[in-house]
Order: sequence, then structure tokens, then C-alpha cells
Amino acid sequence: MRVTVSVAGRFHAFHLVEQLARRGNLFRFITSTLNEKRLPNRRLPDSLRNDPDFLKRVRQIPLPEYLGYALRQLPIADSQSLSYFIKDNFYDRTAIRHITASDLFVGWASQSLFQMREAKARGTRTIIERGSTHITEQYRLIDEERKRFGVSAELRSRWDRLLEEKQLKEYHEADFIMTPSAFARQSFLDRGFDPAKVLKVRYGVDLGQFYPADKKEISSTPTILFVGAVGFQKGVPYLLEATRTLRAKGKKFHFKLIGRYEKDFESWLKSSTLRSEIDEHIAFVPNHELVNHFHQADMFVLPSMQEGLALVIAEAMASGLPVVASDHTGASEFIESGNNGAIVPAGNADALAVALSDLLDNPDRSRSVGTEASEKAKSFGWDAYGDAIEQTYKAILQKSHSSQTSHRDQSEASSFYNDYWNRSQGWTPTHSFTEEQLTLHFRNGSTPAFRESDSVLDVGCGDASNYQAWLVKQVRDLKAIDISATGIQRANNMGIDARVHDLSETFPFESEMFDGAVCIEVLEHLYDPKFTMREIFRVLKPGGLLVASVPNNGYFRERLRAFSRAELSTSISDFSNEWKGAHIRFYNLKSFARLFEVCGFQIESIRSNGDASIFDGLDAFGGYTAQHVSSFMRRKLPRGLRLAFLENTWPSLFAPHLIVWARKPYGKDEG
Repeated sequence: MRVTVSVAGRFHAFHLVEQLARRGNLFRFITSTLNEKRLPNRRLPDSLRNDPDFLKRVRQIPLPEYLGYALRQLPIADSQSLSYFIKDNFYDRTAIRHITASDLFVGWASQSLFQMREAKARGTRTIIERGSTHITEQYRLIDEERKRFGVSAELRSRWDRLLEEKQLKEYHEADFIMTPSAFARQSFLDRGFDPAKVLKVRYGVDLGQFYPADKKEISSTPTILFVGAVGFQKGVPYLLEATRTLRAKGKKFHFKLIGRYEKDFESWLKSSTLRSEIDEHIAFVPNHELVNHFHQADMFVLPSMQEGLALVIAEAMASGLPVVASDHTGASEFIESGNNGAIVPAGNADALAVALSDLLDNPDRSRSVGTEASEKAKSFGWDAYGDAIEQTYKAILQKSHSSQTSHRDQSEASSFYNDYWNRSQGWTPTHSFTEEQLTLHFRNGSTPAFRESDSVLDVGCGDASNYQAWLVKQVRDLKAIDISATGIQRANNMGIDARVHDLSETFPFESEMFDGAVCIEVLEHLYDPKFTMREIFRVLKPGGLLVASVPNNGYFRERLRAFSRAELSTSISDFSNEWKGAHIRFYNLKSFARLFEVCGFQIESIRSNGDASIFDGLDAFGGYTAQHVSSFMRRKLPRGLRLAFLENTWPSLFAPHLIVWARKPYGKDEG
């Protein structure tokens, strides 16, 4: 078994590669940097530091790490999220050159999309490591907490959202997703992921570093210890409420926090009366010194609202402390509640107070629970983790190719588009129409495309997430068809009269039934667009209007791309085989207009979609920087500075997408 591991950072990856190397399974370790002088936490395990066989398998890419560190120091808003965005993507793109054929590729979420695609193209099975819950669930839980305590619920910057979108793509494209706890795994299953795709292997703990202290009596003022980022995600407000409740009942204890304050939490705390509940705060303690603080404490508490698996729980247990943790920490992987610790509901200050009070009121029981915890922790070593990982990886490789993948056979268009529109599975199109785009598509000056009394057919509606919610309010009746059962189900849930139908087959409607039709960004996906256009013509009443649009492959950016890179712009349907795209028909202005004419329509107008930018030409030369500079210019610059007026002056060359209004003539057969 040959395993490639890639990570920009440390996480638990160093323990993973140590276990794989020890068993002879490590093929290559790609990482950002192992410079422990600048980054002390990048110190390799002693068994690897001077192992020549291991070191020859290491590939370091340090520049993204140092660039990300520099960006975090900038005095600008969102500098941290920007730094992660730059670091993760720069690393991911650069690391591709180190991907060669192996049996398994294991990469960390948000850092591995492009490496994973390269690995899949080489026939390698792929695993994405996700140490927390599904990224969308993580943000949901944190946003809810912030809102509950009166902090703005908007947590994500633009850069966070881009990395979230990238993670969704990774989830969708990976063969497997590795999680550390049942809680984290369930967050994926709740979103419809195949249980066979989402794996679980519990992390370990360094038993040489964390061990119980000599037995001691609990002092008259016992210490309750918390370790972690001090903020809403870790449930600290509930912990402060619990300590207030305990003190109101006369309990004596010392409450100690180790961890940096999160900015929004620190602002909230300054205006909260709960700040007086903190007796001691230490912003940072190196991991190798943490055991000393465990030895000085009498009990450990972690009431997080969201964790994949909090290793600090196992570290505290191995150090001989009784632990009180929430059920959103993955604690059930370590704790048997009532025997070697206590698990309480997340977000419940009263339950926290009861569990802590039980330990404070019963010193002998507290010591007994701590002893049980340290005994239980002996089974948490990294060797046990290594055994479980090896068994899991071998099971993956022993399965047949057909049983390994959770993706359905995409040889049929219906199967592909069911996955394409399945938002719970991962990546799907996320575009939604702005007011400007609605106007461009459905108004011509002061004249609307459709009247309130019209019956309109939406051909290829997808999951009705773009213009449909607006359009259904503008007309008397909106019906829709699409090949995707997944998309149609969502459209039905929105109250749209939609049905599953293959657009290569005769439409299930009578001739001359509709006053209008729309076919937005669909024709480029069809094997026989002329058949579909003739069916639209058939079901339209004489004088009926069709509004249709497609990407313009005559756009100057696409011409440059074809010249400089020999590429056509198409959305990829199989990222491990980039020659396979969802766009299978390509139009310029002349060929698109010709399609309408041969199907009997009379064109009333052709316009652009309003998204032109002269800076889009940068895209043609590829590369991370050019791509994002062109996107930034399009979003931030006014139309005049990006020369957007050219799109309707010379649409064949400067319109990114073409929008056509065409009518079925009065008194003319369907052609």
C-alpha cells in the first residue's frame, strides 16, 4: 500500500505519516514547511526526524506558509481569512507537481482540491480529511451562537465563503471523507452523503507527553480548567453562566482559561457582567507545557458548540483529570459518561453547572473519575490510531472499483444532473440572478417579456434557484421541466409546477399551449439543441416569446484562451478527466442566431448579460493571480472603467453571454 499525504500545516498529519512510515505504507509526504525554528509546532516526531528513508519521501513547499503568515500581520479587515485563502490555494496549486501515481491520496480540507484532481487522473483513490463537522454545519452552529448573544451573525468574509465553496467541491469529488467522531460524521450524513463514503477513525494522544500526576488531595479551592480558543464556538458563555450559578450556591473554586480570545467574543465579554467570573487567563501555552497545567488543575471542562474531535479531552484524561464536555465535541469517542467523565448537552449552562457541582461536592469521586479517565486513555495512543487507519485504508483498496466510489454511474445524463443539482452532496451551481440580470433577461426598456396573464414554460429549470422565484410572481402560470429528479424536487418544494422530463424527448404538452418560454443557460448542455428548440416552437402559441441565453464562445476572453491555451470554456463534469465537460455545444453570436432561424423563430433582440470586463482577458493566460485579479476587477470597478459598454456595441466579441428574445410568427407552422 502506497499512501501520499499532503497538508499545509500540522493538524494530526504528523502522527498520521509517522504511523504510515512505521508500517511501510508512506509513499510521499507533501507539506508546507518543517522549519521548527520558526514554527515550533512543526517539530517532527522523534522517530522521523533523522530517518533517511522518511526524509527522502518529504516534499516541502514553504512559500505559501510564510506568505500567509505575512498577510495575517497586515492591519486590514479579514487579514486572517485572506491569509488562509491565499495560503491554502497557493499551496494546493503548487503541490500538484509532486503528485504522482500512488494507491491513496490523503489531503486536508480546503487545501487539496487541485491535488486531488491530479491524483484521480492518475487512478489514485482520494480521501479528504475533515477534522470538524461539515463546513456548512460548522458555520451554522457558530452563527447561531453569535446571534444568540447579540453579536452580528455574519461571520464569513468573502475569503471564508470562497474556501467554503472549495471544501464543498472537495467533499463532492473525493472518493471518501475521513472524520474523527460520530458527531462530525453525522453532520455529513444529515446532508445526504452516502454512509459508505464518510469514514470515521478516532484520533490518538501522546501518552509519553500526557500522563497523570502523583495523587494529591483536591485543595479547598479546586481549579476548573478550560483550554481552547476562547469564544462562542467553544461555548464559553455557557461556561461563564455555569460558574456564576455555582458561585451563587456558595461553591469555592478557581476558574482558569488557557487560550486566545476571539475578537468578537472579547468585544462581547468587555460589555458583559460575566467577565468577572474569570479568575485567571493565559493567552498561550505551548502544547508540550500543557501537561503542567493539567497537573495543577482538578477538573477539565470543554462545553463546545462545534468540534470534530477535541484532542484536548483525551490529553486531559491521560493527565488524570475528570472531564466535563458537551456532546458536540466528539467526547463520546473518549468518555463513557458517568464512569470516566461526563457528557452534557451543548448550550446548556444548567447541565454544565450540575456536572461540575457533582465533582466539586465529591472530592473522592472526582479523584476516582480522574483515575478511571487516565486508565481509559491508555487505549487512546497514536499506535491504536495507526492500526485503525491501516485497516481502513486496506479495506478501501480491497474493494472493487465499482464499490469504492459513492458516485453513481454518470454515463447517463439523468444520473449526472441528479448529482449536479444535489446541493446536500456538495458542489452545485451557486449563481443567482441580480436585479440587473433579471432586467436584462426579462425587460426590454419599459416592456416586460411576459404579461401577468401569460402561461410560461421554463425549459431546463434545474433546481429553480435562479430567476424562478421572481418569475413565478410575474405570470399567471409557470410550468417547468428538467432531466434532474433532484432539481425538480426542489422546484416542487418552492411551489413551482415542475416535472421530470428528458429534453431530448417530445415535451409532455399540447401544441400552442404557452404564451412564452424561457431556456436560460441550457442549450449548451444538450445533445440535440435543435430538437429542443423545435419542441419549444411547437408548444408556443403564435406570437409567443422565447427568452434564451447561452455562454458566448466568441467572447474575446474565450478566443484568447483558445489561442493561448487551446482550451474551450466549459464546466467540467469529471475533474479527474478534464476533457469531459458539461458544456457539449458551443455558440458564438452567428451560430446562436442561426439556431433560432432554422427552427422558425424571428429574433427581436440580442443583448449581453451585463457582466463584461476588459480585464477578463487576464483569464486567458491562466494562473491563480490572473484569475482572481480579473474577478476582482469585474466585481469592483464601475462599468465605464471596465469598458462594459462594448458588450452591446460589439456583442459578438465583447458579450460574455448572449440573451435572445425571439417570437414564434403568427400563422406559421412549426417548420
